[in-house]
Amino acid sequence: MSTSPPPPDPPLDPLADPLGHDRVDGAGQTVWLEDDDESATVPNRPVQPDPVVIPGPGPIEAFAWLIGVVVVHLVASAIMVVLVAAAVVGISGDQQLVQDPERLQKMINEHIGVVMGGDQVLFVLVVLLAVGLRLAVPFDRSAGPLGRLGNRLGRLRICPRHLLAITVIVLPVSVACGQLFVVANRAWRGVLETLPGLPNVPAIQEVNVLATMAEGLSLPGMVFVLAVLPAVGEELVFRGVIGRGLVARGGVVHGIFMTSLLFAMAHINPAHAISVFPLGVLLHVVHLATRSILAPILLHFLINGWASVLTKATLSMPDRGIDPVLLGGDELLPWFVLVPASLASFCAVVYFWRSRIEFRVPGDAASFSRNPRADHLRWWWPAYRSVEVPRGHAEAVRLKPPIKLTAALGVGLLSFYVALGWEVSRAAGGG
Repeated sequence: MSTSPPPPDPPLDPLADPLGHDRVDGAGQTVWLEDDDESATVPNRPVQPDPVVIPGPGPIEAFAWLIGVVVVHLVASAIMVVLVAAAVVGISGDQQLVQDPERLQKMINEHIGVVMGGDQVLFVLVVLLAVGLRLAVPFDRSAGPLGRLGNRLGRLRICPRHLLAITVIVLPVSVACGQLFVVANRAWRGVLETLPGLPNVPAIQEVNVLATMAEGLSLPGMVFVLAVLPAVGEELVFRGVIGRGLVARGGVVHGIFMTSLLFAMAHINPAHAISVFPLGVLLHVVHLATRSILAPILLHFLINGWASVLTKATLSMPDRGIDPVLLGGDELLPWFVLVPASLASFCAVVYFWRSRIEFRVPGDAASFSRNPRADHLRWWWPAYRSVEVPRGHAEAVRLKPPIKLTAALGVGLLSFYVALGWEVSRAAGGG
């Protein structure tokens, strides 16, 4: 049986020009998705939900979610401080502890791992409940609660090439964002010195706090508190809920920008907000490209987990006569490390988007078969961009990025790892 020619390339946005520049990888991964509703497979039935309801949250509700994130962290931290103080007083019998601010602060620093760990656990529990309730709206009779939740968060498995890209981009992104923090922190300190009336907003990621945690927690404990819990909680909120609504209502560029801005604002400290903004952009592009909530969670976990490993390693480096600047110091790295790190990070954002997962569905045809290549095919263009999958039979296709883009990403990664390896060897050798 002859097959029909492939449909035109998918657009950047559902309402954009359908003639794009992306190419389809004919040998790419193919995933069959079937809906429980058998009527969804009837020919000529609209693929997109009918009637179309653009999901939220909108800008106002998204900002309310940001305020909620901050409030939950404040309340959870206060609860943990009270519980830890009560436990210490109960064990030691020192009733004067809670009346002495300096001693109370010292006690909190000594148990900062417990306080932050409890805060993150309570935060994730609240997030799981809130996200589950929010994504239940609007109600969809064609799927059960878990299926509907998974579809709206992104349920596809991460394809091997995307998984490989996520893994190799961790170090350059960590270095680029870390060095951006160094620059922003210096600028912020300069502003504070020029305008001493401004509040010096502390950040939970300050080096002294991390060092205190590293001294009191094991490496697995640090990874759990700083990597596992924040990755799950923050990605569910910012990519799963806030990003879903802002992208659906404002488009890809506007939605990613606003979501990343709110993600940065959640980190309170201006220097950290500036440094995590580009990370938020990358996380959101990864989410949309893979159509899987597990992808940004994995990338977020790996980056924070790497920071935990570096913090632990940095504590022992001065004792061995090694300069810890490469592993989180307050100095800028050489340009031959920063330039390829920045290049690789930028290329990674473009690469993920140009290799995103799109869907092809059976179009108008006289017959319908289990093989969509035997029927007329068309790209699935829903009313809004999301990570959801179409109803009925659908073929998930990973787009093939331009060869020049892939080469640029490869050159940036290779240059970065060679330069970083050389600089680490030089620092370890005392050169």
